[in-house]
Amino acid sequence: MVQQPLPTIDPTRTEFGFERSVCACPECVRNCRFIPGYLIPADLPRVAAHLPCGVDLFAWSRQHLLASPGAQVLRRGRVFRIPTLVPARRPDGACRFLMADDRCAVHPVAPFGCAFFDTHQTREEADARSKRGLQAVLEAWQNGDAYSQVWTMLAEAGLTAPPPEVCRAQMQQADSPSLNQKGDV
Repeated sequence: MVQQPLPTIDPTRTEFGFERSVCACPECVRNCRFIPGYLIPADLPRVAAHLPCGVDLFAWSRQHLLASPGAQVLRRGRVFRIPTLVPARRPDGACRFLMADDRCAVHPVAPFGCAFFDTHQTREEADARSKRGLQAVLEAWQNGDAYSQVWTMLAEAGLTAPPPEVCRAQMQQADSPSLNQKGDV
């Protein structure tokens, strides 16, 4: 069965009124090594449209996605997590779609958390985008749609990602390793 080729990047692709980022500078690719972006519900049909004939979304997800506990958010004075789907990881922790040449294997149809963020955005811009994406994920959970079903299937199979704050700490650690890691006894 032949896999459909990925489309060319659509520079007019938008989500929630936000324009897609196409930056692939070393700073942006660095996120692919430590904290691959999350999917929103609209990403699933986009991915499914490019699956080989006969491969269903659940089978593909078992190989290519992980269930993340998701971001911690504050709502009505209460902290909770919104569980998200994220790309699976290579043994070194990087996104499974990051190729040896630091290019993304699924860049044209990249998940929202990759395609709509880059390190050059202001914190306010990134927060606005993240808030809107997480809102869509929360709605998917409330409706029990395919997104929540895929996440549940992955979690029950033990296919889980570390929490985002752990991934960020690993990225910071890589930036400034402790003295003990530099050879001090």
